[in-house]
Amino acid sequence: MATSRRNWPVMFRAGRSGSEYPAYTLQGGGQMADQPGVVLLADISEFQPDVNDAMYLAWSRAVIIRAAYGAFHDDRAWRGGLRRDLLHSGGVKFLGIYQYVVAGQDTAAQAREFCRLIGAPRAGEYYIADIEEGAGNLRAVWNTWTTEVVSNLGAVPLGSYSGRFFARDHGLAPVDWIASYGTAEPPEPHLLWQFSDSFQVPGVGRCDCSVFHGSIDQLAAHAYGGKPATSWTETLVNSLPALQQGNRDHPGTVQFVHRLQALVRVVGDINHLPGASAVKADGNFGQETWTGLLQVQKFFGLAEDGITGKLTWTALIAGQRP
Repeated sequence: MATSRRNWPVMFRAGRSGSEYPAYTLQGGGQMADQPGVVLLADISEFQPDVNDAMYLAWSRAVIIRAAYGAFHDDRAWRGGLRRDLLHSGGVKFLGIYQYVVAGQDTAAQAREFCRLIGAPRAGEYYIADIEEGAGNLRAVWNTWTTEVVSNLGAVPLGSYSGRFFARDHGLAPVDWIASYGTAEPPEPHLLWQFSDSFQVPGVGRCDCSVFHGSIDQLAAHAYGGKPATSWTETLVNSLPALQQGNRDHPGTVQFVHRLQALVRVVGDINHLPGASAVKADGNFGQETWTGLLQVQKFFGLAEDGITGKLTWTALIAGQRP
């Protein structure tokens, strides 16, 4: 639809604490998004009605905006696509556009409304399903949404958003954009981490804020570029090491073993694999982790070698056999 059929705000949260304030600090204690190795990006919707786009884009060339809440409420800040146009004309390099998927509405119908709003994909855009309500295993909701979007928009980059524990408990983990407020980055693989819902952002004020580890060009590489996109899962898997019994995480290094253990446990919890569910994320690839990994490999029909090669990493991240 062209305009909202509701005229009141629709609240959305993956997890909120009314007294929570941002604790994420960049090198030197600053809050600028242009420091080497990190990109910050705000999440903007109708709850931030007075945004100074030029001031924001001087701070960060990456942003996420909401297009719709379900099938019957186009976000008022979408303004018929004007906000999208202004950001592109202002030089945004990564523009995430998302839809909040409402549990009580037909998922395919919601996805079709989202596609109607998007129209033709543009370079630099990344499309996201925000799934944070509903009961039971919600993997089918994500699958339906992505199938409908791809059938309408073609091979575009798609991502999922949810709270860390909601995703774990409802068959969505790991998600591409994970909400977990505080100082500790979640161990589950992700592209973006939403670390605060009250971060002071130039041109916006206090709002949700996320972090990407890398440069703006590296983040933009995940967005639509006018050709079929390589999935971020494949890009991630290609960068992960093969782990085996005896490997251990060390302070000051990437915590690969912790992440492996967290994924093994999530797969075990969801699929009722007791050996995998018993794995503790302690950073030490010992007998317990080896046993849990073997159970996961057997469940997915992979070679039971206790080594995290590309196929095993892919199954752990995607939650299904590659």
